[in-house]
Amino acid sequence: MVRTYDFLRVKDLLDPDTPIVAEGSYAETLEKAELESLTKDLKYILDSGRALDWDLIEPFLRIPHVDGFYDDYQKLVNDSHGTHVAGIIAANWPEASDETSLKRPLCGICPDLELFDLRVLGKDKYGDDADEFTVIAALQFIRHLNAHRELMTVHGVNLSMAVTHDVANYACGRTPICEECERVVANGVVVVTAAGNRGFTKLVSPESGAMGDYRSISITDPGNAENVITVGATHRFMPHNYGVSYFSSRGPTGDGRIKPDLVAPGEKIDSCAPGNDFETMDGTSMAAPHVSGAAALLIARHRELIGQTKRVKEILCKSATDLGREPRFQGAGMLDVLRALQSV
Repeated sequence: MVRTYDFLRVKDLLDPDTPIVAEGSYAETLEKAELESLTKDLKYILDSGRALDWDLIEPFLRIPHVDGFYDDYQKLVNDSHGTHVAGIIAANWPEASDETSLKRPLCGICPDLELFDLRVLGKDKYGDDADEFTVIAALQFIRHLNAHRELMTVHGVNLSMAVTHDVANYACGRTPICEECERVVANGVVVVTAAGNRGFTKLVSPESGAMGDYRSISITDPGNAENVITVGATHRFMPHNYGVSYFSSRGPTGDGRIKPDLVAPGEKIDSCAPGNDFETMDGTSMAAPHVSGAAALLIARHRELIGQTKRVKEILCKSATDLGREPRFQGAGMLDVLRALQSV
């Protein structure tokens, strides 16, 4: 993990009346004079209505990777969703040890990958109904990181979450979160999103137990954005037999575009959990990081693809395996990492 940022603090920081130093942030490690200067500058910018300076805000969001800060912060998080997603992308536990609860090795899609941890989900959110403002702030920060470096710092973003689409005020794929994703993609960053877990509505019937209906046009934001890679879920071992997972959101989008773009394993997925443990989860949140890891492998193997977001999406989709299902259910088909690498 390169760095950890807690964007759940950003709303408090952007209130000009209460610029605070959150417990456990990097700002707490600064000298008193430097901290007072940062706080004064932040309050001035907010009071004057000037554009945000992310370099100024960064120390208040960063969680130091040192004893006494990061360990205490991890205990407060109390949510294994992000750890599980990160493990699918880049876990590297080649052997079980006495220090973990693993009974076998656990390896992610791209175990050598370096990750930035940007926390945008609140406690017990598990990927559903994320706060749009917080996610947009994190995406803007990513664009800032890349814009102020000689070389790109962040090459891909995984968004395993759902944001409620305000259909009364925004067209499908044109909500603020979708527009911000489009800006990130336009800046050369591959954005992979979960399709959502609203493909089946459960209805409780006293006579016959649980029953329900399958739902079409159920893709969630930011998966409705045109140029992101939207990922549905399929069975872990037998995708050809069982096809698309019952819970996986299905297309088309509300304005008639084919989504999802791909499907990937999303049922009974083992990955990391806090405390050197592992956990089994279901969801398109677990499918999306399979595609994020594949995109990272593709870019690492073919460096000329850095910044070529449309080309990366095209390669992953064209090399996918057709499961024989409707494109509105499976998109181009199931992710095939080896074929994608060999097709370039």
